[in-house]
Amino acid sequence: MKKYLKLLICAAAASAMCMGVTAFAEFSDMPDGEMGEAMQNAVDAGLIQGVSDTSIAPYDNITRAQMATIITRAFSAQENADQSFNDVASDAWYADAVSKAVAMGAFQGDDEGNFSPDNNITFQETYAVIARVFGFEPYELKYSDGTTLMLGDCEDSVLDSFADKDEIASWAYDSAKYVVGNGGWTGIDGLLKPTDYVTRGEFALLMDSIVTTYIDEPGTYTSLPDGLTMVRCGGVTIDGLNTNHNLILTYGIDEQGCSVVNSTVNGVTLVLGGVDKTPVEEVDENGETDYRPDESYITITGNYYDVRVDTPFVFLNASEAKVSYFKGTDNSLVSLSFS
Repeated sequence: MKKYLKLLICAAAASAMCMGVTAFAEFSDMPDGEMGEAMQNAVDAGLIQGVSDTSIAPYDNITRAQMATIITRAFSAQENADQSFNDVASDAWYADAVSKAVAMGAFQGDDEGNFSPDNNITFQETYAVIARVFGFEPYELKYSDGTTLMLGDCEDSVLDSFADKDEIASWAYDSAKYVVGNGGWTGIDGLLKPTDYVTRGEFALLMDSIVTTYIDEPGTYTSLPDGLTMVRCGGVTIDGLNTNHNLILTYGIDEQGCSVVNSTVNGVTLVLGGVDKTPVEEVDENGETDYRPDESYITITGNYYDVRVDTPFVFLNASEAKVSYFKGTDNSLVSLSFS
């Protein structure tokens, strides 16, 4: 498995970082090797917790409710969906996480109005979730003259090294391809295991292979490694980032904002948070409550290949940025260059 130095940013000072290399928590069943390191990183990042004071249960299958909880923690999800499910009680421990996971587009229910929270989840189902929320899926840029450009696509050949690639269901094939090609996943012992259930330890390995840096404290950060970075709080300045991977500005960014300056991001810059959504009195022509379109807490300067703004009405302060391709606030796909 390709390994990055895992960083959990936990100090807020200029160029100061605390590397997440800590002693294993006191779990009697914490595995050795890469899985143990991945699970400890997941604990440090607040993604998973022990099932008791002494057990982390690395070989237990993970359920849909548990994965929804981990994903919403990873992205600091804030908003709840205006949707309920027949099999998700309002007082269930996972009810809030399921609602937030649905709101962020990570999960959906079935045609009968059920979420199936206690069902174990397979690898191919997991690939669909991961490709969607981490910005690994491509999109087709459409120009006014009718020409198109597919951003972030991968060749089918990225799966050729996996002996079990033909076991992937047709609906999950592209998702697996994007998690491998754009996310860098190398599988479990060289296998994709599409129809196998995912264990807690295996999901920790998957997350560990994708995310290099979590930033959870305000401060100025320089010399970040070339890997996928997730900013999960406001008051953060990233200076001089140079990466071929994705940069995710999560829902956790508040009015303290986030500035990414003097940086080059050749992957996707995914903007999810950093907007004032205070409702105004007016409603639009469809009767929907409008939001202030002028309160952005995100500033970027430098060079960005592919910026995707998935939160409505986010306006980037990007007067000194060069953006090759920009996914607009109304989901239109337009070519845009700030200068």
